[in-house]
Amino acid sequence: MFKKTLISTLLASVMFVSAAHAGPFILAGTDADDHGGATATENLTGWLFMQRALENLASSSALTNGHLNVVNLGSSSTGEAGRAAASAFGFSSLAGGGGWSFTNIDGVTDVADFFAGNGAVNINNTGIIMMDSGGNVGGGSSSAERAVFTANAAVIDNFLGAGGGLFSQSNGYGWVTSLLPALTIVSGGGSGANLTAAGNAAFPGLTNADLTGGPRHNRFDNTGSIPVLAVDNSGTAVIIGSAGGSITNPGVVPVPATLALMGLGLVSFVGVSRRRGHAKTL
Repeated sequence: MFKKTLISTLLASVMFVSAAHAGPFILAGTDADDHGGATATENLTGWLFMQRALENLASSSALTNGHLNVVNLGSSSTGEAGRAAASAFGFSSLAGGGGWSFTNIDGVTDVADFFAGNGAVNINNTGIIMMDSGGNVGGGSSSAERAVFTANAAVIDNFLGAGGGLFSQSNGYGWVTSLLPALTIVSGGGSGANLTAAGNAAFPGLTNADLTGGPRHNRFDNTGSIPVLAVDNSGTAVIIGSAGGSITNPGVVPVPATLALMGLGLVSFVGVSRRRGHAKTL
């Protein structure tokens, strides 16, 4: 009985080790793409926040799918949304010798093809997905494109579960609530932005002042186990995210390789013990 219990426990541990590869995500109620800018050498305010978000995701140990590219979905490349995303990437450490590339995909058909795995750049070879603030910024994703996001909510969730990363801003989050009906998306209202301890750790060098420009188009209630990275002056979450996991299973982080090796070693030990047990009965 003891051996059966031990074997079952070890096998469950190894199954967890093999499944525990889930990526980081950041969901912001801001429209920082509409309230930022850049000089010739650096991003400012809202665009700096976007840069820090990308750097946070790229440096996360939970980003394990191995693809070094950022794909921005639904933004017009010549509009404010597209320029903000490109600048956030362009001044980031990802572009500065990090080996990453940036692709902007716009249009309902092309966005749908991305999720379907079609085209040279698609969800199967993407490292980080970006989503703009929709109708809150010039050139942002259209309602039809956001409907494609919602239709592919489970695909996005699986992408995160397989070790991809995601950064999204206030586009209504219909795709998120389709996955987490208990999460309440509060539209509009709210002022100020105050980084929590988790937020300060996630975005080094970012200040509350960088986030105060512009209104809060989306805020979050009933966040459950998803960590809160910033709140407004009323204490309502305006930025949430997880160091690893999917939207439906936040907080899962990769198991250290040493633990995986230990689990495999223990299984080998049990196998040897079983063989010895059989030998004694012969």
